[in-house]
Amino acid sequence: MSDTAVFFRPLEMGDLDRIHAWHNDASLFDSLIGTWRPVGRAGVEEWLRKRQSYSHDEINLALCISPDGLHIGNLYLRDINWIARHGELHLLIGDPAHRGCGYGQQAVRKFAEQVFDQLGLRRLHLQVLESNQSAIHVYEKCGFVVEGRLRQHAFKNNAFVDVLVMGLCREATTGAGRAFQRL
Repeated sequence: MSDTAVFFRPLEMGDLDRIHAWHNDASLFDSLIGTWRPVGRAGVEEWLRKRQSYSHDEINLALCISPDGLHIGNLYLRDINWIARHGELHLLIGDPAHRGCGYGQQAVRKFAEQVFDQLGLRRLHLQVLESNQSAIHVYEKCGFVVEGRLRQHAFKNNAFVDVLVMGLCREATTGAGRAFQRL
């Protein structure tokens, strides 16, 4: 794993060109559940403006690395349920040069710690393509467990594929059952 520290910051309009490029990278979407389609700069600008505004049920952050603050991806917490205290995690390493360097694992661990300790959430969950073994490996190293399978849930490369549902409960990250050390 890289020794470079990851940190989060709010998404900014200065991220527009980078995010526009990521949204138009068809190869990136091969590993994501969503369907790729080209999107214009104005569409990404509208998307970014919405993600910058306050929301009670989602948090949208830029994933950056120290020491220069390079923006390498995005991290989202969506569908936050403040009563049941859970939310859905989404992670995207947009820059291919920074995939497989350990930044995703650092980001998931740090973010899980923050949402459990600072926001009082009790559980994170996510969905991942069954074929995205590198992401599944990262999530498992961070303490996530497979909780279910959505059969033929996504359409990728002209085939219907399964999606795994994974979850992490706060109790798995604390005390004797701690899945990872504090960063």
